[in-house]
Amino acid sequence: MGKIRFKYKEVIASVQSKTPVPEGKQRSGKERNLPVVIEGIRISRVTVPKEKGHGKDIPIGTLNSIRNQLLLKNDQFADFINCPMTRSDYIDAMKNKFPDSFIRI
Repeated sequence: MGKIRFKYKEVIASVQSKTPVPEGKQRSGKERNLPVVIEGIRISRVTVPKEKGHGKDIPIGTLNSIRNQLLLKNDQFADFINCPMTRSDYIDAMKNKFPDSFIRI
C-alpha cells in the first residue's frame, strides 16, 4: 500500500458510513465487527480495531487487512477513505466484483 497512512477515526468513520451494515448487527468490544450486507447477501465482515491513542495512524498491516475485508484494491481503498467513493459507489463495486450473486430472477 506504499506510504499511505490513515488515522483510526478516518477509517472507522468511512467504514461505518459507507458499508451497508444491517441495523443492530454491529458488534463492539476490543474491536468493531461489521457485517457487509448488500441486498440481503452478506459479502464480508470488516473488523476495525478501536483507536489506540488520539490521532494515531493505523499500522500498514492492519490497513491491508481492512482493505482485504472490504474486498477493495489499493486505489479503491484510498478513494473509500478519502471520500471520492460514496456508499452507492462501494455497493456498485461489489456488484461488479460478484455479478452472479446479485442476479434477480
